[in-house]
Amino acid sequence: MKPNKNHQSRGRARALSTAIFATSLIGASVISASAKDAGLLETSMPLEESGITPHATLLAEVYNNHSGGISNGSAFASLLDVGVELDLEKLAGWEGASIFANAFYFKGDDITGERIGDFNAVTNLYTDTSFNFYNIFFQQSFGNGDSFFKLGQIALDDDFMVSESALLFINAGFGPLPVQSGNTAAPIYALAAAGGVIHYDIEGPGFFQAGVYAGDSGAAESGNKGFGWKAGGAAGWMVMAEAGFSYGEDDASVVKVGGYYHTGDYQRFADGQTESGIYSMYAIIDHQLIASNGSPSLNVFFRGGITPKGEIAVVSAYAEAGLVSKNVFKQDDALGLSTSWTDLSDDFRLAEGGSSSETVMELTYQLPVNDCLAIQPDVQYIINPQGGGDNALVTGIRAEISF
Repeated sequence: MKPNKNHQSRGRARALSTAIFATSLIGASVISASAKDAGLLETSMPLEESGITPHATLLAEVYNNHSGGISNGSAFASLLDVGVELDLEKLAGWEGASIFANAFYFKGDDITGERIGDFNAVTNLYTDTSFNFYNIFFQQSFGNGDSFFKLGQIALDDDFMVSESALLFINAGFGPLPVQSGNTAAPIYALAAAGGVIHYDIEGPGFFQAGVYAGDSGAAESGNKGFGWKAGGAAGWMVMAEAGFSYGEDDASVVKVGGYYHTGDYQRFADGQTESGIYSMYAIIDHQLIASNGSPSLNVFFRGGITPKGEIAVVSAYAEAGLVSKNVFKQDDALGLSTSWTDLSDDFRLAEGGSSSETVMELTYQLPVNDCLAIQPDVQYIINPQGGGDNALVTGIRAEISF
């Protein structure tokens, strides 16, 4: 049998892109380490002392679908995040006040849409935007300093639905909960929108927070520079609320419960009629099993949510669980194993087709090479990709370079 030339070409392309990516990682590691040793990365310190803190972070990754899904093949993606924080107390004597702004530039391919067809994207990096402004807000702390409010253009997933342990994982399902991200157009990465949030730190280990945001952050497309959001009317408003408390050694464990109500208009899948309002409830547990104390730590986490209105909801239920260990092989590294389950509503599945649920298993390891560079190899196995196709085995590697 003659070898398939297209297959050989794809194989050479994958090998070449992997080699280039690996070489870039090595080069970035050497350059950033040398710059740090030479003191070149400390030039911003006078700015920080005066109240101006700029930041720039480059994320770059390559992923390959080895089997299942739509087709085998690889995809490369990168994101540049640049921004600045202004400490108004240092700049103008305004105690507890600050201004934050940042913007993204994304370039890359969509491995989920082109290769796999899964509902929860393999990588939380991909976006259909190109360059866009993101968070632009004023923040004022009060009380003991841990309470605050924000006003401006804000992404709600910075404050709500967060598990610190789950943030290690790259699959998009471990970011904003799919009962929110799959059912509303409210502002989450990579598009923020007008809104306000207040966080009140209760005396002791508890907190309560609430937020109101524009209901539609706008189309995820290259023409949206970050200001295409809409509020009120059919677009609606997004109202979030969350309460929680910390417990255990050094308050390192936390329990949270929350929910949202979105006032916008939705079409019922069965008959196309308009219905207003959708809501969801969720719970989060992030429990420390073993404290570090100079040795590896171990946390277990759980997040889950439900959306009762299946006639207009895409995602009716979601659950995830995982383990994260830090300081495993070296200081500040992290090793994680997790799984998630997304249940698609019956009405959505009957209207759109595809699987009734999707399961993801992810194994990942984050290795800090130096103060500027971290690399993260990642393995995911996707069972019943929502778009059809066989179970998919995906591997990848991400680099994060901070300037």
